Parts: sequence; structure tokens; C-alpha cells
Amino acid sequence: MAAGQIIGWVTGLVVALVVVTAVVWWARRRRTERRRRQDEQLRRRTQDAGQVLVRTDERARLAEDELSFAVAEVGDGVGDEFGPTLQRARAHLGEAFHLNQLLHDEIPDTDAERHTWSGRIVAACAEAETLLDDVERALAERRSAVRATPDLLEQTATRADSLADAVSAAREDVERLRGQYTEQALRPVADNPEQAERLLDFARRGVTAARKRLAAGRKDEAATTARAAEESVRRAEGLLAAVDDFEHEVLRAEAALGAVVAECREELAQARALPQRTGAVDEAVRALEAALAAVPAAGQPSDPVGALTRLRGAAQGLDDAVREHEERAAQARRAEAARGPAIQDAERQIAAARGVVDDYRAPVGPDARTRLAEAERELAAARDAADAEQAVTRARRAASLGAEAATLAQRDLRAHHGHGGYGQGGYGQGMGLPRGRSGSDVFGAVLGGMVLGGILDDIGDLGDFFD
Repeated sequence: MAAGQIIGWVTGLVVALVVVTAVVWWARRRRTERRRRQDEQLRRRTQDAGQVLVRTDERARLAEDELSFAVAEVGDGVGDEFGPTLQRARAHLGEAFHLNQLLHDEIPDTDAERHTWSGRIVAACAEAETLLDDVERALAERRSAVRATPDLLEQTATRADSLADAVSAAREDVERLRGQYTEQALRPVADNPEQAERLLDFARRGVTAARKRLAAGRKDEAATTARAAEESVRRAEGLLAAVDDFEHEVLRAEAALGAVVAECREELAQARALPQRTGAVDEAVRALEAALAAVPAAGQPSDPVGALTRLRGAAQGLDDAVREHEERAAQARRAEAARGPAIQDAERQIAAARGVVDDYRAPVGPDARTRLAEAERELAAARDAADAEQAVTRARRAASLGAEAATLAQRDLRAHHGHGGYGQGGYGQGMGLPRGRSGSDVFGAVLGGMVLGGILDDIGDLGDFFD
């Protein structure tokens, strides 16, 4: 082997070793770098979980302190109500502390365990913080209500006393209205003054009881009683205001009643003038007449709101009945206009089919003849029908059956001639194509009738009524 070849081989080997060494070094470096990044991510995840755990534990301690302050300020009932919620939050924190201990004990952990436990610590702390949020918000509302109880009691007592005159005025208003309106009309507000008086009495007794509980240190119970007393006063105010609102409402109804009565009478006159009224229209007319008759004469106790409601309901019923009657009348007119063209179309279809049967006779089978007979029967029924819609429906069926009869007859003829029937070479022309008419002429006549029938079917918007 020459020296040059040896040098070449050695050089190639050296280059290969250098390349392999570089690749191995680069791969190891990549693995090392990837491992370093993974370790850093796990370290940060574990560190973040620990910070969340510390923050949540501090919140739990503060919430426990707040609950202790609330018990001292409000009463033991607060501790009984919110203590279990704090215990559930502590249970979630206990799980988180246990997992954190596993992360930091002397036993080596896998990367998967470190990742899972850190995530579970954060989740457990989030569940605990949700419970702590609920407790803190409820405690703040409860303590605020207790602190506001003395002022609330003063305001409630003042409002209750100020409504005493309003109760008397409302009672006088109801008695005055009894001479103008019926008991049925007054029913929504007739008992309002008495109900308001009972509610105000309950509120005063509630204020007294709440003050006693405040003096005894039962602040939470006092706050609850004070809120109940305030609600009673609010409801009493609503009942008294309803008496004033009622009078305004009946006055507006009285003002509108005259115009509504006039409109109803005009609608009655128009409905009575309708030709060929249906039973639904007559029934609606009677209902509106009864509603008008129930309107009391001027000067008599009345129920304007009820009368107005009844009149409007009866008038709406009459409007609906008249509209339905007019729609039916329009439908009948369209059907009457379509009766003649539909019958004529059926006659053309049947005539075309009859021509095929009469011209070819024996080759035409029973199916075509049956369709033709049924078409003629439907056509006769359409001519005799008194109802235009029924006439059009039967005429359309007759036309369809006639077209089917012609199609079946042509099928029979094609089958007959295709098998060497009597038309050619048998018995002359007596049983074949008739003299002077070809099969294409007859089929063209049938198609012409079908096309013309389709055109006539498109005249007018009849599809909604006869399909």
C-alpha cells in the first residue's frame, strides 16, 4: 500500500472520529440542557406551590380570627354557622401541607410525582380559598348588619309611626270608593288598610323585641328581628300606595271606556253585515253583545277596569272570528274561479286517454281502462259537487288519473307492438295503428294535455288550498 493511500485512510479516520465526537458531545449537551430546564421548571413549580400554600394558610388564620371577633360582636350563632365552612377549608389545607411534606422529605421523588403533587397543592389551596371567600363575605355582611341595627331600628320605628295617618286616609279612601265602584272592582284593595295596620303593628312589636335583644347582647338575633320589622313596614307602604294607584287606574279606565264602547258597537255593526256569517262569528257577536250589556249605566256602581278588560277580550275574539271568516270567503272565491279550468283540464286529459283506448281497443290492458273509468267517475263528481274546493280537488284527481290512463295505455301499446302484435302483418290495420293517426300523434296529444293542465294549474295561487 502506498504512503499516500495510508495517509488518506488515516486522515479519513481522524475526520470521522472528530465528527462522531462532535455529534456525541452535542447530543449530551442537548440532553443536559433539556434536563436542566426540566429541573428548573419543576423547581419553580414546587416553589410556586409553596408560596400559594403559605398565602392560603395566612388567609385561613385571618378568617379564623375574624370569626372569633364576629362571635364576640354578634354572638355564638355565627360560630356555629360558619365554623364548619372553615373546617372544610382547613381540611383542604391539611392535604396541601401533607403533599408539600412529601416534596421536601428525604425520600427521592420522581419528576412525575413532583409535578403531580405541586399541581394538587395549588388546586387544594384554590378550593380552600373559595370557602374562605364565602366566609369572609358573609361575616362582613353579618357584622355590618349588626352594627347598623340600632340605626335601622330607629328608622323603622319612625317610618311605622309616620304611616299611622296614611292608614286612616287609605281607609277613608276605600269607604269613599265603595259608593262609586262595585265590590268586585274594589276587591284588589278593599282589605289593604287593615292589612297595612297589622303589618305596622308587627313592625312596632319587632322593634321592641330587637331592642331587648340588643340590650341582652343577642346582637345577631336583634339584627334578624330588625330586618323583619323593616320588611313589614315596606310591605305596609306598598299596600297603602296601591290604594292611591287603584283610584288613578279606575279613573283612566272610565275615561277610556266610552271610546271602547263606541268601537265595539261599530265592530258589531260591521260583523252583522257580513254575508254568510259562520257560527264562530255569530258566537263572537253574542259574546261582545253580552259584554256591552254588562256595562252599567252612568251613576251606578261599576267596575271600569273589569268592564274594559271584558270588552277588549270580546272585541279581540270578534276580530279573530271575522278575520277567519274573510280568509275562508277569499279561499272560496279562489276555489270558485279555479273550478272551471280544473274541470276543463280533466276533460282534456280524459279525452286524450279515451282516444287511445277507443282507437286501439284490445291491446290496451285493464290498468289503463281502470284509471280511465275512475277518472270519469271523479270528473262526474267534480261537476256535481256543490263545494268549489271539493270540485277542484276531484277535478285535479280526475286529470291525474286521466294522464295515468294515457301513460299506461301507451305502455301497453309499446309492449304489444314490441312482441309482433296484430298491427303489422297479422290482420292488416284493423288491430294496429288506426288509419291516419300515428302513435306519436296520440302521445303528443296526451303530452299536450298534460302540459296544458300544468299551465292551468299554475294560474292563481291555489296550491295552499287544494294540495
